[in-house]
Amino acid sequence: MFYKLKKLCGGCVKKNVSLKNFSTIKIGGRAKFVCYPKEKINVINLVNYLSKKHIKYYVLGNGSNVLISSFGFSGVIIKLDNINEIVEYDNYIQVGAGTMLAQVVNYYVLNGIAGFEQAVGIPGTIGGAVVMNAGAFKFEIKNLVIGVTAIHNGKVEYLINSQCDFSYRHSIFNSDYIILSVDLKKELSDNKDLKLKMLETINSRAKLPKAPSLGSVFKRNPNVIVSKMLDEMGLKGFKVGDAMVSNEHAGVIINLGNATSSDVKMLIDIIKDKALKEKNEQLLEEIRYLN
Repeated sequence: MFYKLKKLCGGCVKKNVSLKNFSTIKIGGRAKFVCYPKEKINVINLVNYLSKKHIKYYVLGNGSNVLISSFGFSGVIIKLDNINEIVEYDNYIQVGAGTMLAQVVNYYVLNGIAGFEQAVGIPGTIGGAVVMNAGAFKFEIKNLVIGVTAIHNGKVEYLINSQCDFSYRHSIFNSDYIILSVDLKKELSDNKDLKLKMLETINSRAKLPKAPSLGSVFKRNPNVIVSKMLDEMGLKGFKVGDAMVSNEHAGVIINLGNATSSDVKMLIDIIKDKALKEKNEQLLEEIRYLN
């Protein structure tokens, strides 16, 4: 199977890979195979093959919102690191799904294009950001998306913004779709203004924990500010194993060094249970689980 995957990828395939460094919280067991398709056509061929053979697979971006099981993943992990081109056209910019958001932010600001300056500091790839409609500080990726090219049921489709079903931390791409590229708005602006806004956002993000984490664990709640509520409940510093509620931000769980996925999941369940019993608030995870 290794050589078949290598042929389909047109690039690199690794066996028995630790996924610990594939997640920003530094947790994860081993994957049987990790594939790095060379080009978009390789992604299409690989996914169609795996689907036809009923082989489990998962497309993993930067792992900034994915809790990977410490017991590993028995299928194939697909990494789109090579699908990372940024191509500028007259009226829009096309970005490969594996491109890091930081690269997109830098490209926009350096070229005097507005829209991404408030996305500075958000970890992850553009593909992952679109899947979950990532956002922070009043920024949401949906406001910049013109259209998305993705694989669906073995075929390549193009969906315009209105077809993407964007809402808070949600899109149509949450299941059965694999994003290949994203077309983004192109609005020229004053370079100095963009840099100033970017610096303001950087200063705001400076308060977030520096320890390994998945960022905000829970979705925004219409009734309360979740991090403030958890702080008032005295949950800062509460831990299970080496997984701990950050002392800097109660909505973030950090890895003290040797946390397992079970530690994190148990801590999340305890927090949810306490929030429901003590505050009558139902918390929902923003993060995803990979088992």
